[in-house]
Amino acid sequence: MPAVVSSTVRFGEDIGGGKSYFIYLDELTRVFPHIEEGKMLRFYISELRNENDKLIKRFKPFREVELKIGRYWNRYWNRYVPCLIIPRDMASQLNIGDDYRITIIITAYDGKPFLPLELKLVDRESERAFEHFSRIEAGLLSLSLEDPLLNEAVSYLWDAYARLEENDVEGARTSIRNSLRDVIRDKFVPRIEVVGEAEEFPERVKRLLSSLIELVQYGGPHPGPAPRSTTEMALSMGIELVRYLAKMLEDRVISLKKEGEAGS
Repeated sequence: MPAVVSSTVRFGEDIGGGKSYFIYLDELTRVFPHIEEGKMLRFYISELRNENDKLIKRFKPFREVELKIGRYWNRYWNRYVPCLIIPRDMASQLNIGDDYRITIIITAYDGKPFLPLELKLVDRESERAFEHFSRIEAGLLSLSLEDPLLNEAVSYLWDAYARLEENDVEGARTSIRNSLRDVIRDKFVPRIEVVGEAEEFPERVKRLLSSLIELVQYGGPHPGPAPRSTTEMALSMGIELVRYLAKMLEDRVISLKKEGEAGS
């Protein structure tokens, strides 16, 4: 699960003597002091406000970015502060200006999931922004998983959500099928190991998956337009299924065979 933080954007001189935009990370590093300069931070941009706190854009879907953590000389505090340096072309694309506020959702630090056990709202501004997250957005953000197959399934669900926001219902349905059929049914379920009363669990999951896949597949492999509401329902149910499977792994109700052992 990620951390949500609302930070100030400044324009000033970087260490190399050039001029850049910076996202302050002082609030984030106050709570998480292990965050170091030079590491990569992957995050989504959810909201941008100008210097008067007027909403400029609420990103639907979120804009995913990965930047290296740097440092910025704060002339008011007379010391270096941690920051993310925003390339000028990106700043222009995002309509970023000096003293703007940006809300970011940090999902990974140094190539690893950030905050795997909680969703952290770092400041009051991030709490305000979180109120505008949709149920699907909040559900997807809560899935910070260690298992690579479940993470692959979630990546397809993120893509489905993004396509829905762009009114590409057909593309969203394809991504949901990729998640439920190609990853969970064909890769994850065959590796499930269970004992005792739970031995029928894999087959029950397969039957559930078949029903969900039918919701986004009726009409053959290249179906015509389908109601958006049906696609949203399948997406929400896919999110809950991944959450359930992750919980089963965490509670050691099930385990996974090593790669290559599936079907043996």
